[in-house]
Amino acid sequence: MGITIIVVAVPEGLPLAVMISLAYSVKRMLKDKNFVKKLTSCEVMGGANNICSDKTGTLTKNQMTWTTIWAGGDYKIPHGGEANFVVSEFIKTGKVQKLVEQAVTCNTMGTVIDAQATELAMLKFITRFNINVDDYRNKYMGTDGDETRFLFDSSRKRMSTIINL
Repeated sequence: MGITIIVVAVPEGLPLAVMISLAYSVKRMLKDKNFVKKLTSCEVMGGANNICSDKTGTLTKNQMTWTTIWAGGDYKIPHGGEANFVVSEFIKTGKVQKLVEQAVTCNTMGTVIDAQATELAMLKFITRFNINVDDYRNKYMGTDGDETRFLFDSSRKRMSTIINL
């Protein structure tokens, strides 16, 4: 009799047990700010061996933005999309303003139209200062910037630019 009850009860209760455990998983994921639309997604992700991601989280949109910059101190970047802002309201020190302007304009290769995601975020940030990137590059690097720019090298782990002050 006991064996009969187990044989009948297990197949009948298994779908209910699976649904309850998946609902519990969705609730736990929601606390971690992971929105799950389908219960079966929890089961699929539970079986994943490798999850590929990059450090910026740009796999989905490929759009990066600056929210904070450290330039001798933490500076929060005002939000508001593409709207321009006054540099002196954002960074109080004139020397730090110049340093940020020179660093961003001279250490990027692309343009706002044609650049990789990281450089595009930097260029969009600096254009909100009403700065013409090409003018700054010509001013500090000359017309032939290839002689003063050392591209990123994985052995050095950095890129360098020599500017004329």
